[in-house]
Amino acid sequence: MNRSRSQTMVAFLPDAVFRHEQRLRARVAAVEGTRVVQLNEEVVYEEIARYAERWDEPARARLPLPRGRATQNFTLVSPDLIYFDVFPLVLECARHSCRRVHTFRTPRQLAAASTCRHCNSRLQQLPYYSAHQCGRVERMYVPKCDLEGHGWDHIVFEDTGSFVTATWRCVGAGCGGRKVRGTAQSPCSCEWKDAGGVARMRAHTLSDTRAYRIHSLDLVNIDNTEFRQYQKHPERGRIAAAHYLGLISSLAEGLSELTRATGTSGGVAQRLTALEWQAREQQLRASGMDEAFIAQVREAIAPAQGGLAALSDATVDTHRWEQLGAYRPFVERAAVFDPAHVPRITLREQHDSCIERGDQQTGQTTALALQQAESLGIEEIAVTWEFPIAKVAFGFTREKHDPNEAKLTGFHHREFNGGKYPVYAASSDTEALLVTFSAPAVLSYLCARGLVPHGYEDVSSARRRVLEIFTEEDGAEAEAAAVIRTVVHTLGHLLLRALDDGQVGLAENTLAEWQVPEALTVAIYANNVREFTLGSLWTLLSNRVLSWLESATDTVLSCENDPLCHQSSPRCCERCLYLTFGCQLFNEDLDRAVAADFLRHVSQRGGAGTGQP
Repeated sequence: MNRSRSQTMVAFLPDAVFRHEQRLRARVAAVEGTRVVQLNEEVVYEEIARYAERWDEPARARLPLPRGRATQNFTLVSPDLIYFDVFPLVLECARHSCRRVHTFRTPRQLAAASTCRHCNSRLQQLPYYSAHQCGRVERMYVPKCDLEGHGWDHIVFEDTGSFVTATWRCVGAGCGGRKVRGTAQSPCSCEWKDAGGVARMRAHTLSDTRAYRIHSLDLVNIDNTEFRQYQKHPERGRIAAAHYLGLISSLAEGLSELTRATGTSGGVAQRLTALEWQAREQQLRASGMDEAFIAQVREAIAPAQGGLAALSDATVDTHRWEQLGAYRPFVERAAVFDPAHVPRITLREQHDSCIERGDQQTGQTTALALQQAESLGIEEIAVTWEFPIAKVAFGFTREKHDPNEAKLTGFHHREFNGGKYPVYAASSDTEALLVTFSAPAVLSYLCARGLVPHGYEDVSSARRRVLEIFTEEDGAEAEAAAVIRTVVHTLGHLLLRALDDGQVGLAENTLAEWQVPEALTVAIYANNVREFTLGSLWTLLSNRVLSWLESATDTVLSCENDPLCHQSSPRCCERCLYLTFGCQLFNEDLDRAVAADFLRHVSQRGGAGTGQP
């Protein structure tokens, strides 16, 4: 069986249960591969530790925190070879008139007796198993008939499609299909008990994604000194915020300004407010100072018009920049949108290029596409052919997936990967669409919903207000942040799924998302984990962006599962919004109703407005 590394990273890591191509069901025992050396291990392990420490130590199994000397016991591995066992080992006779169930303890036993012992027909697996939030999985419980001489020899499974109504029956002589019992939840001996104080395993089909979720991180992987210096810098949040607000144009500019200001409070020189500077300037003139000296003082302590110094040094804002510095994707976005690190071309630049070279037809199409993007609340669409993304997977949960609701289990196996704790990694420089939504449009929508007192037309002011929303802790701001996340995430899924139309050569299951809700940004990238690009997204920007945006607009209004999907809350399903492999949040926090309401508001408002890239 061949699978891409990207598919392996989300569905075929240790302890995953899957359907094999050769009509088998199986469980992954271990995954081996080659050691990865092109990732910044220090950053990777620190991010994993920060993620995993949300679980108490008793709620982590086979996964110590990779900090300090403990990092020596970890290894970054590119998944190359999967070892699996046949699972579950509960099979039934394929002959419809027989259907007797056979249970085996080991795959070796199955290999020695692979046909029905009653009619010699082939056996087929029952596609069900039991799982528990402690991480344990077991084959489905098979009861026995209490009639003497029957036992398990004549048990059949009446599969009704529901575990509530499915039953076990005995077809032996004297029973004639008598019901033995219904399906039962197997007990578990662990400490993870339900409200009734009992630990019960739940039955699942092999396609049920609730029973196994891989925990992973998507990291921007730029391998140069400047990016590493930026990631480690205590003022990285200030640099990232200034870059998003348009106060600096590059990471180099921000780091240089911090270097010049070394030794000052907060890393940036304290400056007077506008009123304070007005009073000071009057004092200087009154004392007879010449204009050249006043200009020097103005440059040093007057309110800054740009750069990091233009960010307020008030205590609340200093805390805000530190908080933003802890949001890794927000920090990474500044590098992704720095042309010195990741080159990109915008739809606006493509339009201007077409007009300049006299390509009127493409120019008209891209002009219409710009209007369509504005109607979707989009400020900028860009394409990069060097999106440096890496996915690292380090553990899994079953049944429940929030911290301390289930065990976070690592992939450690003492017989594989040199006995070390494996962190599976895949990285590539691939092509991506970079979509940034309009901060004025988003704030106008929040204002219409009563979540903020007023909107902003100025892009920089609106962006700063968005950052304030994500760094406040009171209830009103938290609700506004939740709405922003839903809008950005849902529209990102709609845009991604709209690419799967057979025209750009990329299917939905080959694409993935990278979300930065604090900066109203989503990247849609080719999740092929290869060291080359297909140019499909470049072609999209050049020729098909209008039809792509129109398709996304249509999808928000209807679903093939309507009216059922339309009546659900939240309004989303596998036919309209869910992604097969590429969602960071496992298809949570999506709602077409919220996205449609946002688009209606943007349309009534008159579009997203123009703003800076």
